[in-house]
Amino acid sequence: MKHAAPASEAGPITAIWQTVFTYILITLVGFNLRSVLLGVPPVLPLIQHDLGLSYTSTGFLTALPVLVLAVGAWPSGLLAERIGARLSVSIGLGLLATGTLLRAFRLSIPSLFFFTLILSIGITMSQTAMPVLIRRWYPKQIGLVSALFSDGLILGEAVAAGITVLIMVRFLGSDDWTGTFVFWGIPIVVLFALWLLLAPPGPAKTTRPRVSRQHATAKSLAAKSPDKRKRVNALHLGILVGGGSLIYFGMNAWIASYNQALHQSYITPAALLALNAAQLPVSIGVTFVAQHIAGRRLPFIIACIISAIAIVGWIFTHAELQPLWAALLGGSGALVFTLGIALPPLLASPLEVGRLAGITLSLTYGVAFVGPFIGGALWDHFNVPALAFVPVVVASILLIVLGALLPSRSSFGIQPR
Repeated sequence: MKHAAPASEAGPITAIWQTVFTYILITLVGFNLRSVLLGVPPVLPLIQHDLGLSYTSTGFLTALPVLVLAVGAWPSGLLAERIGARLSVSIGLGLLATGTLLRAFRLSIPSLFFFTLILSIGITMSQTAMPVLIRRWYPKQIGLVSALFSDGLILGEAVAAGITVLIMVRFLGSDDWTGTFVFWGIPIVVLFALWLLLAPPGPAKTTRPRVSRQHATAKSLAAKSPDKRKRVNALHLGILVGGGSLIYFGMNAWIASYNQALHQSYITPAALLALNAAQLPVSIGVTFVAQHIAGRRLPFIIACIISAIAIVGWIFTHAELQPLWAALLGGSGALVFTLGIALPPLLASPLEVGRLAGITLSLTYGVAFVGPFIGGALWDHFNVPALAFVPVVVASILLIVLGALLPSRSSFGIQPR
């Protein structure tokens, strides 16, 4: 198919048909970056049983992609600036497809972790590069397109969490968890081909203007204060959004195993579906007002208070109420995530989006990594299932404070449109 592409990756896309295709591709990238991850928790008890994993190892398996995002997002942002964000996404999707399909071969525990590492690197490269493309392809529609990408991420989470077990039982076999890896890997292969064919082309790398040493020094001194302020805000925001991600990944990691330990697995599909499905209406709703509420304290504070109430309710009320609490946790987490994901392309210049996005994602997922891992370790040590959710409780309370201390909207330099 012939492209009506921009002259360079830095220019906006104007052709309507190309814009529609690109919107769809961006959303599909988000979908596939999460479907492969959230298809695992529903079958995690089967994996744990068949491979003889401890609760600590099980927690590490679910936390490994988060760890890779934490460690690799910053260098991935720099790589996207050097080789081009489109190529970074292409490589990332290729690694994601490879790792997802190859880990379906039940060779050994090390192979499962190795191929999970490969697909996690692919997710990291693709997710970090997407804000760069959004900033360069749609500089006047950053809020909308960032929300579409976020919608894809959340839709992938909800669909994978909700239908993986149903697909396995109906079409693959009651305990064929490896077949679910293949099921979620095939769409990535299709997306990889579509991305190579339909994604607008761009230059191989981002070029920076050459300036004299004196001019560069003067420019650096003049911009020192605002740049430093932005980095402080990114640090604060990264930890804040990371706490929200810790809540989300911690709940996804342990709902199935927790309910199995308490002999109430009948409620697990409904709870996982509620946790993930509740995110989508929130994300879509935020899409229309993101430019007006981005950087404000109140949405973060409200989301964190809701999370704190919901996790207490989850632990101390009857199992039948789990879908309610899970929906509140999922919706509040989506609010924090959707508002946070748009800030790097809004705050940074076109040449700095990759770095700012990488720093923010590294902080976000660095904080989120500790949740499932520490939760599993506490469960192993004390043999109390509810202790798996201690990091979620701590994060919910901490985020109320971090939300209240978020710098004022004006310090972000965001103006309503």
